[in-house]
Amino acid sequence: MSQTREAPRVVDPAADARFREIAREVSKNPDDLWFGRYVEYEWAHDRHIYELLPEPLDGKKVLEFGHNMGATSIVLSHLGADVTGIEVSPRLHEVAKVNAARYGVADRVRFVLNDKTPSVLPFPDASFDVITCNSVLEYVDHPILNRVLAELHRVLKPGGLIVVTATASRFPPREVHSGRWLVNWLPRWVDRLVAKGPIQRGLWPWELRWGFGRGYRNLDVADRGRAYVEARRRMGASAFKCGVASVLGRILAPFGLTVGILAPNISMTLRKPA
Repeated sequence: MSQTREAPRVVDPAADARFREIAREVSKNPDDLWFGRYVEYEWAHDRHIYELLPEPLDGKKVLEFGHNMGATSIVLSHLGADVTGIEVSPRLHEVAKVNAARYGVADRVRFVLNDKTPSVLPFPDASFDVITCNSVLEYVDHPILNRVLAELHRVLKPGGLIVVTATASRFPPREVHSGRWLVNWLPRWVDRLVAKGPIQRGLWPWELRWGFGRGYRNLDVADRGRAYVEARRRMGASAFKCGVASVLGRILAPFGLTVGILAPNISMTLRKPA
């Protein structure tokens, strides 16, 4: 477990002013939780998942796939990781660089724009110790999803970890991001009939559990969900919810299942075979 760390805070007034200017350009509130305060949210929530990984992140080479505004990358850098973020959106790529500067970690996080070949990652084989996918894989164009997962497998070192978190599942009748009912259960061929393009859906858990390649071990099964429950307890989940999740974790583990696999937001930590 990592030692206690100081929470990220805005330290660069010039970068903060530029960040607020960008927010106005895209009609966002710079103090909104999901924009200017997203780093705070990640620190209070997903940080605990990374602190409870089997090995500390200090000095580890970590890839954030789909870095969005850079919030998770900034948190990972505060946990001692050597962070690379990659993104397909030029606008989000710009926002992330300014965001890292305002938190004083521009020299500790490398952001890469990959808008030309999204299914091919511009990194050598076995480049990273840990790869994190935070609420992103459900947004990958489904026809290239398997190629993207294979690329993540390629650039992960043997014995490395893939951390999937906050990824919308297709199990619930209501899609968690859009709030639309029943779209999760519509077959994908329906998309060809929709003028506006593919319908936003979650992913089936097995697409991720087995999509990275053969031999991956689900660490949440191995510890019967203890790290999953402890992370949620630190995030502020009630004792009752944690107790139920703990019991379910012990019941599901013999069947190779976890609470995180069956949750509306898929969560799993996978170890690549050595």
